[in-house]
Amino acid sequence: MIDDIKNNLQPEAADSHTDLQTDLRRGAILVSSPMLKDPNFSRTAILVLDRDESGGHIGLILNRPMELTLADVCQMPGCADNMPVNNGGPVDLQRLFWLHTLGERLPGSVEILPGLFVGGDYDSLIALFTSDEDISDRIKFYLGYSGWSAGQLENEIQSTAWSVIPNILEPHLLLELEGDEMWHQLCLRLDDDRRHWGLFPADPHLN
Repeated sequence: MIDDIKNNLQPEAADSHTDLQTDLRRGAILVSSPMLKDPNFSRTAILVLDRDESGGHIGLILNRPMELTLADVCQMPGCADNMPVNNGGPVDLQRLFWLHTLGERLPGSVEILPGLFVGGDYDSLIALFTSDEDISDRIKFYLGYSGWSAGQLENEIQSTAWSVIPNILEPHLLLELEGDEMWHQLCLRLDDDRRHWGLFPADPHLN
């Protein structure tokens, strides 16, 4: 089932008085600690899509590929068999999301970062796929999403499970980088106390 993500996003919540809640606004990047043991989120980078009305957060894992293509998961006319699909998180794996740089060419899309959008009109997307234009480098697809109840993500950050990049200056990297390379590159953008995270091997017993 394909849902227009715009229907699932609430208007962005007002700024909190705490630095952490301000940092967790739409467009923030979560970088997991190398010591995070949850297999759903080990060595992941997550794009925060929004805060919901209850104060919880929703986001997409950006660097967890799946052995699926777009043709495997939907009957979108014209979609290429080699268009990969990524795992956006453990919640609602029947829901498809798309991040892109197509902007107003997909009416109804939501700008998450400057020039980077999520969702948009399905019929317009089909029209692009059935045209002669190659948009494969301007869009990525994700099944499922990641979600936290009110206060849960803040508690995980305070326990050092995550570090936050509140303002990434190169949002195009989120479409260009893949897998562990993305996690390593984002670790380099953390503060001095956590930049070394990217040096940890995938198997901590090898450290």
